[in-house]
Amino acid sequence: MKKPISKTPRTDRQPYITAGFTQFVKIGFAKQLERQLAGANNRIKELETKVNELNDLKKWLEGR
Repeated sequence: MKKPISKTPRTDRQPYITAGFTQFVKIGFAKQLERQLAGANNRIKELETKVNELNDLKKWLEGR
């Protein structure tokens, strides 16, 4: 089951620091987002590799 994407980003619910007219989330939260993004990107690469392997297998089976 696919988890629905929130219309309100998690950063909107985080405390922030204001410097001038710019707002920043705390570094711990920013690092957490970076780790999750890197993990998601790695998973996408793994799945793309699997799709390519399955497509190669399909072509091989069709050629038999």
